[in-house]
Amino acid sequence: MKTLLFLFLCIASQCTLGFAAVVETPAGCPSSLFPLNLAVFGQSCFQFNFEKSDWEVARNRCLSDGGDLIQIRTEPLQRFLERLLGLQKTEKTGFWIGATDKDIESKWEWVTGEKNMTYSYWQDAQGTKAGKHSPDADLDDCALMRVDYDFKWYDVPCRNKYLTYSYICQFALNGSQISSGNTNNRYMSVMAVAVVAIAKLIAL
Repeated sequence: MKTLLFLFLCIASQCTLGFAAVVETPAGCPSSLFPLNLAVFGQSCFQFNFEKSDWEVARNRCLSDGGDLIQIRTEPLQRFLERLLGLQKTEKTGFWIGATDKDIESKWEWVTGEKNMTYSYWQDAQGTKAGKHSPDADLDDCALMRVDYDFKWYDVPCRNKYLTYSYICQFALNGSQISSGNTNNRYMSVMAVAVVAIAKLIAL
């Protein structure tokens, strides 16, 4: 999918069209996805959603689009997300990720069913019963990657009208659209496009 992106430079309430670009869905990402706020890393396509919701709603939205909440299985992916999300200013608190201990308390697993998480990035005692911060500790069953705490993971209630955050969906790449050796550290997002556009405007 392609979309025409218009960016505006606004100074003292006066806005001028400064840059227009055709933004294309990154190769390998599902063509049905809107082509903004997408990233490709490894063998997955990621969609960054800034509409606030609880964990359950966020996961259902990912599933309805053919994906699931992100599974951060490796440190390189964690660091990639930190670098990319460090550029945005929309979500200042956190992003839901696809980890839960709903079945067995403090036994975290990915939404895709892996029972043993070989990588995690919990803040201190988070992820254990001792680290629960809800009055009812058993409700803290879903994982949140906190932007405001160095992207560490926190366990929080899955459904709470006062705890709504952005979320990241993960999709399998369409391998037929990706050339071998080109699936690492590639991304296209509205954040990156905006930075380029502003730089061009300043240079004029």
